[in-house]
Amino acid sequence: MAKPIVYRNFEPHVKQRSFTVFYFYAKEHADYFEALLLENDIPFERGAGKDMVRRHLFGIHVSRQAEAEKLNNEVGNYFRRPFLGEKKFRNFVLIFTLVVVLVALMGYFLRQNG
Repeated sequence: MAKPIVYRNFEPHVKQRSFTVFYFYAKEHADYFEALLLENDIPFERGAGKDMVRRHLFGIHVSRQAEAEKLNNEVGNYFRRPFLGEKKFRNFVLIFTLVVVLVALMGYFLRQNG
């Protein structure tokens, strides 16, 4: 069975060490995370980052961090896309790789005979 992808988009709060801050760059991801937190009755505070890239921040007490990390992984898995995108592109990469391997094998065997 494949290992699930683990996301590390959280860090200890700068001033209050009893809180962990989860951050998201996409609003859709943040909204989904908020919905999961509400559904699981995990208290949180939501805010926005003051840096140049707008981040959606969630402050969660460390006593509920393990639960929040599981929900965080759910968000990442919900929005995950295939590595190589569309099926056409995956087939192209597969055929291209096969052609390169065949040309390399032909070159190897032709060199051995010549």
